Amino acid sequence: MSYQLEEINCPMCGNDSYNIYIKDAEELYNGLRDKFDVVQCNKCEFLYTNPRPTRETISYFYPDSAGYYQPQVTLTERKNSLKSKLFNSILKHKYHYPLETKVPKFIALLLGRFFSHKLDCTHIPPYKKKGVLLDIGCSWGNYLKKMSNLGWQVYGTEINSKACQFAEKELDLNHISNGFFEEFSWDDDFFDVVHMSMVLEHLYEPKSILKQVHSCLKSDGLFIFSVPDIFGFEAKFYKQHCYTLQVPQHLNHFSSKTIRTFLSQNGFKITKIKHHNFDRDLVASAGYGKHRIIAKMLHNKVIRKTLVKSFVYFLSRLGKTSRMSVYAKKI
Repeated sequence: MSYQLEEINCPMCGNDSYNIYIKDAEELYNGLRDKFDVVQCNKCEFLYTNPRPTRETISYFYPDSAGYYQPQVTLTERKNSLKSKLFNSILKHKYHYPLETKVPKFIALLLGRFFSHKLDCTHIPPYKKKGVLLDIGCSWGNYLKKMSNLGWQVYGTEINSKACQFAEKELDLNHISNGFFEEFSWDDDFFDVVHMSMVLEHLYEPKSILKQVHSCLKSDGLFIFSVPDIFGFEAKFYKQHCYTLQVPQHLNHFSSKTIRTFLSQNGFKITKIKHHNFDRDLVASAGYGKHRIIAKMLHNKVIRKTLVKSFVYFLSRLGKTSRMSVYAKKI
């Protein structure tokens, strides 16, 4: 199987002039080593992969063996573990979920405040009775299963058929649609929450998708998603070898600035952006390029658990890591 390339205008503003931001970045996620350019629009400064594989041939870079689609062994925390009990107490008192807990409210709220950044990155919305949630690019259904267990009526779309089959047969999720989100008909004002985890950067027509998301969300609906930050520390330091760059699967490369512009132009108001403290982005990137000494140091268990995790935690609080979670309200 092979693929074909297409030259495009800026996905955000339609401008046809650009400068090359990263030249000849290799496909590293599947180890195929094909090379692609990331360019920056001369008008709005948005970054995107150009030229890119056509929609008809992009599946070459999405084999069934890709990590996106591999189920994890453990889906949820044990119900009776201390961590699970504390987490449920936060969900009850901070997010108003109807869960049983013996943890006092003031302790739960204190914990919720202390772990607010981490909780925001788990993408759990405030509880809504009879709430309806859609996960676009739901993979094998881990997030949907968790939301279903918390009382949400859940729907999902996923382009990989084997991942859909796992979600339906192994996790008993009933409303999984195999295909692209835009291929399906959704009622207006139907969902309370629309969710995407590392999906928007993969989409061929992000503006069109945002309009559809806006349409199917209720008037007070919440859009929760995560995307890589092309201006995060890891991305700037490792450049074409950054783990989150992932060309050509990632067609769009957002920053905090461009994601704000992108959403405001399409009927959304951002309520918060939280950068992740995910140390794998720093560690895995070192193994991709000519950073052998750095990679060896970062993979050292003691260094990783102390210096690396502390450094990434600090970067995340400054909003400088290479992936971010965004919460936006429909306006």
